[in-house]
Amino acid sequence: MIKKMTLCLLAGNLSANPINAESKTEYYFGTGFSYRIMGAHGLRDEKRYVQRKRASHDMVLGYRHENGRFFYGPEINIERFRRGWFPNMRASQNCEAIQRSSYYCARRSTYRMRGIFGRKIGQQGEVYTALGMGVMKGYGAIQEGRISLGINAGVTLGMGVQYRILKTGMLRAEVVYDNYDLILQHPIGPSGERYSPSYEATTIKVSYSLNF
Repeated sequence: MIKKMTLCLLAGNLSANPINAESKTEYYFGTGFSYRIMGAHGLRDEKRYVQRKRASHDMVLGYRHENGRFFYGPEINIERFRRGWFPNMRASQNCEAIQRSSYYCARRSTYRMRGIFGRKIGQQGEVYTALGMGVMKGYGAIQEGRISLGINAGVTLGMGVQYRILKTGMLRAEVVYDNYDLILQHPIGPSGERYSPSYEATTIKVSYSLNF
């Protein structure tokens, strides 16, 4: 009698939790590069000062929960620019002209905190969308040879695909749009004025991550 009751309880437990066998969680860390295309905001006179494309080092750290064919979770994304100066921005008068319009003279780093939601396509492929908040640190010129740090914040949106390689690796390609118009710290100009530059950019990102 006891054996029959035990078998019945085990069978009932397995049948009541069929989804748990397909659910799993994991952390991941990745690195790669991003290729940024700057927007000119329709200011034709300033285009000659702006470098249209620039590569940077890209890092990502995240946590994901899988449930069947769907997955979601939070992610931190960081870009670091080794040489962020735009062409012809060393002269303070050129930097001032851009600051009064739409641009920083240089970028230092971008930080994003966002949520990821996606689904599996086939056995190895995945598609996803990302939405969150971001911060960009950049430089404005006080005078030639001196710079002033500025910080902008705003919304970031991404869409991407990724392909699982073996059991622990993931190759990812993504397009990210940033619009950071909230100024957390104004760059200070040569006469002490506070600049209010906006920051808008589209980025193509390629990275490889390891799951653990």
